[in-house]
Amino acid sequence: MTVSLIYLNHNNLKQRQQTLDAIQSNNDSYIARLDENLQQIYTANLHIIEQNFLRDLAVIYPYLSTYDKSVRVNLLREQLSSLCASSPLLESAHAYLFNYNLMYNSDNYTIGSYCTLTEEETRFYQELSKTHGLVEYYESPLEKRKTLSVFMAPFSSSPAFAVNFILSENALKSYLESNSSYSDEFYLFEIENGFSLSNLPSDLRKEASNFLKQNAHTSAPSYQKVELHGKFYTAFLSRMESSSGIYVRLISDTSLLPSIRYSYGLLFLFFFLIICASILFFIGIYHMVHKPLSKLTDAFDEVEHGNFQVQIIQTGNDDFAYLYHAFNNMALKLSRLIERDYNQKLLLQKAEMKQLQAQINPHFLYNSFFMLQRMIRFEPEEASMVANALASCFRYITKNSMDHVTLAEEYAHMKNYVYIQGLRFAGRIQIELEELPDCFSSLSVPKLILQPILENAFQYGLKNKICDGLIRVRFLSKEHSLLMIIEDNGEELSDELLTTLQKKLQDSAHSSAGVEMSGILNIQRRLHIFSNDRDTLEISRSLLGGLCATIMLHMESDDYSGSFRKNNT
Repeated sequence: MTVSLIYLNHNNLKQRQQTLDAIQSNNDSYIARLDENLQQIYTANLHIIEQNFLRDLAVIYPYLSTYDKSVRVNLLREQLSSLCASSPLLESAHAYLFNYNLMYNSDNYTIGSYCTLTEEETRFYQELSKTHGLVEYYESPLEKRKTLSVFMAPFSSSPAFAVNFILSENALKSYLESNSSYSDEFYLFEIENGFSLSNLPSDLRKEASNFLKQNAHTSAPSYQKVELHGKFYTAFLSRMESSSGIYVRLISDTSLLPSIRYSYGLLFLFFFLIICASILFFIGIYHMVHKPLSKLTDAFDEVEHGNFQVQIIQTGNDDFAYLYHAFNNMALKLSRLIERDYNQKLLLQKAEMKQLQAQINPHFLYNSFFMLQRMIRFEPEEASMVANALASCFRYITKNSMDHVTLAEEYAHMKNYVYIQGLRFAGRIQIELEELPDCFSSLSVPKLILQPILENAFQYGLKNKICDGLIRVRFLSKEHSLLMIIEDNGEELSDELLTTLQKKLQDSAHSSAGVEMSGILNIQRRLHIFSNDRDTLEISRSLLGGLCATIMLHMESDDYSGSFRKNNT
């Protein structure tokens, strides 16, 4: 019995030491993850600061066109909102343009998408930009409350702009409270800039804060026993290297290891506990190995039977979490690849059929053949060229083996179509075509993305134009992308119709469900599928008065030299 007591006492001391080490290790990991999240927010802030579009807004804001301003502002707000949504610690994000007293905000901000700052508010944030700490704590002049944030501006004596990520104190508090697992424990979290969070009663908080200050910069052990108002606690101290934060977790001795206090009276249950531990071990093995492995096997069976939407829900951070995550990514990628190939072929077939039906109709054929008949009689040489152009058009449209073509081939088909239509509408409609830049001629694009837009201009935009009709096709190079702009001076486009078309284009970009995939909507959907959501089609009112359709294509190679440059005037 004595030997058992000695052995049990030795094990109790060892267990206590292991428990304290485990708690300290857990605290260090927990606070390190918080520090890492703050560093990631800082890195994201730095990434936005280095963006050219933000520098353009801050420096040449008055000289930008309304379109260029809206593009840059929308891109800025999109990045701010996306980063806010990606981190639960962020409450909102803001960008300040000091030269123009402007502040742009992330989505769902109470003040709105942007606001004008007073001169005093602008000076406040300019002064704040001169600090270089990872986390700032200050009285917000806008919201009239203490604010914790990651604030950053370019390293300059007089920066023109800054970006500010506001941290949510509630989210930070929830994060710290989620580490609590004992009935009688408290925490205290402080940053050198004056910020502090704690769930300690007011009469204990001052004593705990003094303990923290005494041990913040010493080589004292990471955990030690402290006395607060006559009650003993074990204080676990963890430091945040990047954010200059200190975290203290206080756990009372009575709740830390209550079993040890009564372990000597449980000696006679020793063998019973061994049996229970063995049963629990086998149950744990079942839950930790056999059950997760069964879930993984069942998921593979689902994939084998064609269900690529299957996802394994992770209920813990066990050794199978990596396998579950890898499987979910694999199934999702397979589903996307299958959907892309299937939808691309389906939409291309529908587009080809729509274009074939639109082209081979009595109106188009009668006019083309009457024109050809007249030209055979009076202009035989020109008639031969028209016949060749018609043959090339129908050969291109009816060739079903191509899912995608080069931009040069697509542009050549469009020129054939424009040539025929130009002869038909000579005197009524003038067509201005820019030459396709050579550096983009080999770019791969979905088939039939240009002609339907031109056909839409002839049939709807300029149908009532008796004279002075104009269709203009031009190109604009922008970094590693090409803008193809097709516009007309028609008078049929109302604001209501333009708004409806823009809404349908936005809806059809990500899903074809419930949308009639015809005309420019079909082009929009195929562009998104073909380019994995990079290329897009946008419409607006042209400066000529009619419809302006803009197709943006991205270069896949980084070798593009950017030698072709035009402005949008």
